[in-house]
Parts: sequence; structure tokens; C-alpha cells
Amino acid sequence: MPGKTRSILLGLEVRPAGRSCNCKHNKTHRIQMGELRFVVKNAGAAAGENGYCRSCAEVMITEAQQSLEQLLTALHDSGGDVCSFTR
Repeated sequence: MPGKTRSILLGLEVRPAGRSCNCKHNKTHRIQMGELRFVVKNAGAAAGENGYCRSCAEVMITEAQQSLEQLLTALHDSGGDVCSFTR
């Protein structure tokens, strides 16, 4: 029996903002208390997290989805080409 599949989406979450704050990507986008925000936990024990407004998060997630689709296509094509994803 195979082991549990490892998640590659580590430290991602959508949750209501505990207080009003600015979007990490665009400081002019204000996230009101209770409004949903996209939270990315930074690597490291004490690195904290960044919160993004809905509109910026949608762009980020769409771009990440496209990158994942490219990687999946590269796996299926098996033409020997290297496909990598970097931040």
C-alpha cells in the first residue's frame, strides 16, 4: 500500500482577517477585519506570514495553477526536456 501523498501546497490558507491590514502585494489594497484573505506562511520557525487581498490572491493562484499545469504537461510528455518552476 503506498504512503500518503505529500502536499506541495505548504503553508497556504484562506481565512478571515483578524484585524484590518494592507495587502502584502499592493499596499493600496485594504483588507477589512473579517474579510477573507489569502495567507502564505513564510519558511522558517519564526518567519511569520503574509496576507493578500482577494484580487491579488486570484492573480497569484491563477499564475501558480498555470505553472503547475506546465510541470504536469512536462511529466506526461516525457520528451527529456527540463521544465522548472522558480519564484
